[in-house]
Amino acid sequence: MRFLVIGAALLLVLLAHDAIAQKKRNNTGYGRSKNLPQYDDRVLRYGFQLALHRSRFNIRHSDFFANNGDSTTAVRPAWSPGFMLGLITSFRLGNELWNLRFVPNVSFYERNIEYQYRNNPENLHSETFENTIVEFPLLLKYKSVRRGNHRMYMVGGLSANFKVAGKKERLNDLQLQTINQNVEVSYGIGWDLYAEFFKFAPELRFSHGIPNLLIKNGNHVSNSLDRITTHRVMLVLNFE
Repeated sequence: MRFLVIGAALLLVLLAHDAIAQKKRNNTGYGRSKNLPQYDDRVLRYGFQLALHRSRFNIRHSDFFANNGDSTTAVRPAWSPGFMLGLITSFRLGNELWNLRFVPNVSFYERNIEYQYRNNPENLHSETFENTIVEFPLLLKYKSVRRGNHRMYMVGGLSANFKVAGKKERLNDLQLQTINQNVEVSYGIGWDLYAEFFKFAPELRFSHGIPNLLIKNGNHVSNSLDRITTHRVMLVLNFE
């Protein structure tokens, strides 16, 4: 949670700076003009993005677990922080209200799962998954009509994700394994802010994994589960 708090504080500082600059322009008699008035006329634009996120596994227990088939009495996924760096390629579709965005990025994840066992209920075993994942989101962006130097927008689409590095996974009686590919559906809302030389857009985005990532390797951990998917909440800062 502290990562989202830091991101929100940074956003407030940037907004305060923009308000002060706008007030100064108003005092000098130049505040009525738009920043970057021809910005949305361009068909192709580029930029970069930074994001702080919190993610977790969503799990579904198996019938084997429900019938007390082994020593595992609880499997609890936990929220964990992460960070993302990406590039933006934005295509204008028809009028200025629609854009198609391709935003490849590299994301750093740390996901945790806790296990509790019948023979030792006071002792929790925690397993951490540290992964570097290359993601290829293709998003459709719909914007409101521009008002001065501001406009709101909605964004949504799909992302193909591939694990490129991570904690070595071993086959043993405590190891949970997941596949290296994932597809997520993403959606969110944001706010375009037109500064003097660039556009800044803070965005709140949610992502949900579609396929089952669980590898059934026959150990008691995988036997306790029937399905694993991903869930993520992101604060994205776009600079274009």
